[in-house]
Amino acid sequence: MYKHIIVAVDGSDNSLRAMEDAIKIASAGSQIEVLYVASTEHIASKILEAGTLDEFNAESRKRIVREEEVLKVSGIPYKVTIEHGEPGKTIAKFVNDSKADLVVIGCRGLTSMQEMVFGSVSSYIMKNVDCSCLLVK
Repeated sequence: MYKHIIVAVDGSDNSLRAMEDAIKIASAGSQIEVLYVASTEHIASKILEAGTLDEFNAESRKRIVREEEVLKVSGIPYKVTIEHGEPGKTIAKFVNDSKADLVVIGCRGLTSMQEMVFGSVSSYIMKNVDCSCLLVK
């Protein structure tokens, strides 16, 4: 049984599917932690555009409304965490520091060439976390 499940989300359809699978896996006694990482690339201009860091975080939270709604309906205890940084590294560090039992993440299904050029957050996570990892297409 997985007690602490982290679902890394970005507001995409793939992350919504990841959340749905995490809910299916969760059992009595499980807690799901929704993790959204706001990329720090060009963060100064993003915060200026938002107004304040709190408003920037509120904007970030709006991107994961669908995932949170699905969780509310499920009745599974959950919490939402917003971090800032490079997504792959930030997610991996957060998961390892939290001693989670499982991390669930949606993946885009890149070809090996696309992955080489663009990189893949899900591949990075899989290689760098200390717990079980579920990739959802």
